[in-house]
Amino acid sequence: MDNHIAEVNEDDFSRIGGEKPPHLKIEAALIELGGTGVRGTEFKLRALKAAGWKYGKMTPYGTNPKLAAEAFNRIRSVLPGAGDQDQLIQSLEAK
Repeated sequence: MDNHIAEVNEDDFSRIGGEKPPHLKIEAALIELGGTGVRGTEFKLRALKAAGWKYGKMTPYGTNPKLAAEAFNRIRSVLPGAGDQDQLIQSLEAK
């Protein structure tokens, strides 16, 4: 996992081109932590919900970029110290 993920900004969800946006790096780290494949994707959704994202998997982050950025930044703040899925979810729920 990349421990130097940049802060997620609202503009990241509508940006085209350039470097890979930080929220995609966070998503990749969550999927990896969750076990890749379907399990990893389900864990990513669980983590986003625990971080405050109130929408389902069919709602694009650009629908509410402020809330999305806040959720991803909460995950970003606890991700480096999370040893496993349960620890990450507990850290998010405690914040």
